[in-house]
Amino acid sequence: MRTTGLHSIGAAFRRATTAMVVVSAALCAISLVGAAGPDVRFITVTDLTPRSFRIVWISSDPAQGTLRLFEAPGCVNEIFNAPITPFPTVTGDASIVNHAQQLGVVSVQVEDLQPDTEYCVQTVTTSNFSSLSTTAPDPLLIVRTEKRTTRARAPSPSDPNLIGFSNDLAKLEITRSVPGADTRGALILVKVEGASTPLSAFVGDGIDDDGDATTHTALALVNLNNLYGAASHESLDLAGDGTEEISARVLGSPEGFVTVQAHLVPADANLSELKAPAPCAGAGQTACEGRLGDGNADGSITALDAEIVRDLVVGLTPILPCMVCGDVTWDFSDDMKDALAIAQFVAALRVLPW
Repeated sequence: MRTTGLHSIGAAFRRATTAMVVVSAALCAISLVGAAGPDVRFITVTDLTPRSFRIVWISSDPAQGTLRLFEAPGCVNEIFNAPITPFPTVTGDASIVNHAQQLGVVSVQVEDLQPDTEYCVQTVTTSNFSSLSTTAPDPLLIVRTEKRTTRARAPSPSDPNLIGFSNDLAKLEITRSVPGADTRGALILVKVEGASTPLSAFVGDGIDDDGDATTHTALALVNLNNLYGAASHESLDLAGDGTEEISARVLGSPEGFVTVQAHLVPADANLSELKAPAPCAGAGQTACEGRLGDGNADGSITALDAEIVRDLVVGLTPILPCMVCGDVTWDFSDDMKDALAIAQFVAALRVLPW
């Protein structure tokens, strides 16, 4: 009788174990079905030339990123002979790349393309947390390379003599409400009026403000020679005469998704000079140096943003992390002059569309 009882107990144990295995398998299946890669947004083409382009985007997770390239218009035949470089930098600084990945900021460059040719592009984002990947967009993004690069032009249709382009290197400063905040990994996108795509550059890549590698700069370096016209799809020569404007967005900065206000393209007569954009025309410099930003994250710069800064200055509301961006030279405890100047000039600010 005891043996039979042991058999019964053993059978019951096996049935219970089998049931647990089935339940465990079912839970695993549900987990796998529900698993997904990181969310991806703000997929943007930058630095488009006749032979290359970059795609930048934001991942909800710290992530790796790459691209898949296909022949257009079918988007079926994949292209494997075009060099693809994730997180391209001028200096090869690994700390910039590592911090960009942690911020979920992704930039990928593809090269050795054909001019005036369409390509199908798909981004691949792999989470550093889960190792799961997301492919986007769907349908694939169609990118057409520029037609040609011209580094000289005729002064007039009747003058055969060529003159050099006046485009140059430009430095822009991003906003930091906390002096010395770590800016590694932040990516600035610079849009110039009349250009087909923005330019992109990691903050601090190839430029510094004090010669000390241990401190974090707020400067970014962009090459205006890489601009191409939205209408001509050829090299875009910049006049720098006050009729052209620059605006920028910063991805991954401590202040979040910040819009830098319109600046004038710097006037220039020589190549390879480092220039800083001028303040906006027709408005006070305080309101035109990109210090206001989108304080309430509604996608536009309005008097509401000025009110947020004003309230911050007089101490009515606490600072909003990743939302309020202010000039680091302001004294937020008792100085209202800058905030009032912004409130007065905010209606005159011009934000280039993105």
